[in-house]
Amino acid sequence: MQAISANFFTGTHQRISALSKIRFYRNFPSLSTLPAADFATLCLSILLVQQLPSGKATQVQSSLYSSVKNFITILEASGEISLDLAHSRVLVAFYEMGHGLHTAAYVSVAATARLARSLGLHRKPWRSLNPESDNLLSEEQKRTWWAISNMDRFINLCSGDALFVTGDSEQSDPLPIEDLLWAEGSDLADLSRSVTTPPTLDTPFNTRVGQMARECQISHLAGRVIRHVFEPISDRDFNMEEGLQLERTLTAYLPLLANEELEIGKYCGAFGVCNSALFILYESMLSRYDGDSSDRNRVLQAIKETSWRALKFAEATHADRFENYPIETQSPYLIYSLYQAAVVQYRLWVQECDPVYQRNLESLKDILNAFTKRWMITYQYLEILDGLDESWPPIALPFQGLFISSGRPRVSS
Repeated sequence: MQAISANFFTGTHQRISALSKIRFYRNFPSLSTLPAADFATLCLSILLVQQLPSGKATQVQSSLYSSVKNFITILEASGEISLDLAHSRVLVAFYEMGHGLHTAAYVSVAATARLARSLGLHRKPWRSLNPESDNLLSEEQKRTWWAISNMDRFINLCSGDALFVTGDSEQSDPLPIEDLLWAEGSDLADLSRSVTTPPTLDTPFNTRVGQMARECQISHLAGRVIRHVFEPISDRDFNMEEGLQLERTLTAYLPLLANEELEIGKYCGAFGVCNSALFILYESMLSRYDGDSSDRNRVLQAIKETSWRALKFAEATHADRFENYPIETQSPYLIYSLYQAAVVQYRLWVQECDPVYQRNLESLKDILNAFTKRWMITYQYLEILDGLDESWPPIALPFQGLFISSGRPRVSS
């Protein structure tokens, strides 16, 4: 378990860094004496989320997966809820998202949010600190709530559902502190000072923040896109203006996100979520424009450029994947956006008969194939891409006359 947890904190933890490494290792010696049930369940959850697929036939609904889910249910039924139990749920939901257990992930995120609310995290006790505060605990609670909120928005982005189980954040809400400091956790004094002065949600986009903080900012924008697209108000003019504003904001972030990824981290979720939100937004815009209007042509060109940008970013980061980061650090948040970009390249190939689009499609499929070593959901997207020649669209679409497939593979959990 010591080796597994060490791998976790250098791997998967970088993509969902809510758990306190300091507090975890404080409790770690209890495993050899009398471990608390919630901490033992957390250790098993870490073991579960570290599991790597061994191929397309890998059974992700394993006995370990079932056992962890059962332990969580038993503890909740007995009223034994805790922050460790909330972390267990977060890791299980992350596991389900990454491995394509769509229904299970959808339900788990909601249950995780309810558990966090039972612990009072929705009241955001971490918003205002005082000298007597336990800054380490406050930061961990903050990061846990943000992690759930981010998963909530990503799940709804994929499923086309505007009902969130976590409320919208306020612009003044503090974001997670710098990830490296949180991950290292070697100097409690430095950590305490950093927790008292974190960035906030309204921190300007050109100000450097940590990777999780950036993911929170982008996920918040994705939540606004979801409501705009799937729960629009009746005022058409307002919707048009809101859509353009969201487009401007998201496109302003993209170059920054790409640069941050290439400089400080690989395949973090923010870039993928930003691209996916733009694709969904453009889908909605296309449904409002009829014929060959200039507005429709502008949106089609924007879709083309967004897909090309996603391809170039993926190729740049994919080129040095073996040297600079382990498989465990790949984010499932990026996979959906690469699938969307691949569908766009397929449509361009069909419509313009230019072989460059075919080469782009094959390049994206090759990059997606690398993700199969970490997340099983990738096999489902590749199966759809491989079947595009036989059937278009692959699944019923929520809008008429779309350019990108908004469908996701549907599997029973």
